[in-house]
Amino acid sequence: MCNSLQSSLDERPGALISTCRFDVAVLIVGFRNPEDIRNCLMAVAGIERDPTFDVFICENGGREAYHELVEALNCLPCLCAEWDPADVGGIAPFTEVRRMRFKRRPSNVWIGCAKDNLGYAGGINAWLKPLTSVSGWKGIWILNPDTEPRPNALAALVERAEEGGKAMVGSTILEAGSEDLIRFRGGLHWQTFAARGTAVGLHDKLGDPFDLHAIETALDALSGASIYATRQCVERIGFMEDSYFLFFEDLDWGARAKRLGLGYASDSIVAHRGGTTTGSTGTLAGLSQLSVYLEHRNAIHFVRTHRPWTLPIRVVLSLLHALRFLMHGAPRNFVATLEGLLAGLRGERGQPAWHQ
Repeated sequence: MCNSLQSSLDERPGALISTCRFDVAVLIVGFRNPEDIRNCLMAVAGIERDPTFDVFICENGGREAYHELVEALNCLPCLCAEWDPADVGGIAPFTEVRRMRFKRRPSNVWIGCAKDNLGYAGGINAWLKPLTSVSGWKGIWILNPDTEPRPNALAALVERAEEGGKAMVGSTILEAGSEDLIRFRGGLHWQTFAARGTAVGLHDKLGDPFDLHAIETALDALSGASIYATRQCVERIGFMEDSYFLFFEDLDWGARAKRLGLGYASDSIVAHRGGTTTGSTGTLAGLSQLSVYLEHRNAIHFVRTHRPWTLPIRVVLSLLHALRFLMHGAPRNFVATLEGLLAGLRGERGQPAWHQ
């Protein structure tokens, strides 16, 4: 890889070493959405210079999607032209890795082509696992590809983690298309007796007063759109659980980190379009069958793992969702809900066989 990760034994541009020259690893998982990643990187290019960072992208959509992404990023005015391919030896999940760098800052962008569709958590882990053998960095920042963080977003996350003694910190996530309407203050609170997560700070506006202590106490997990996790947190709770494939992996990770301290950085503002990777729209009929299926399958896994006594409540909730789809003219998602529920009860994990 580059100077920050280059082999101390030779000049191969892809060999991981024991030290790095960035404070934070920014992790992004894509799936055939190069335009989203372009826009995200344009925003990331404007991030304040401290702390330093490198960006690591996992493209899950196959070789053709990977080369389309590389071509799209080559045209970005904030990035230097493509450099030589990096050596993928020892980075098992990737068939190819390319390295670029930002023009106006000493930060690299690494783009890996996953051998298979690893899912969201699997894509995060594909970079996080080799990074754990590299010393020097102090945290990771997970960004959805369809997010656009404001310039001080990362600095605010790191500040809250360090000053507040928090293991994992979330951002202020804005509603799609809004400049001031809040979707999440940090993340989610899990309603035990309803067996579902609810957004903390939903429909607040930027500038509204808030109680930081109350928000951080309510948080049970952070929004996967923007998560900062310290290195110590990763070392203690382990990697994301990739058997979820998509959905609930952020809830599971946050639930495991809660005892170490979940935080909220209000000045870390991140715009999030939402639903672009899964192809979902704002209507019940427009939700993709895959997202509906996995939402209800993985809810069963999450509840079984963290609150098993509420499993009957969760089953009833999924049945009510199925009925709602049927009543609103979305019969395919009625079926997807029931099939996802049954798959969860059977213990199915990973990528659904019908989606491979």
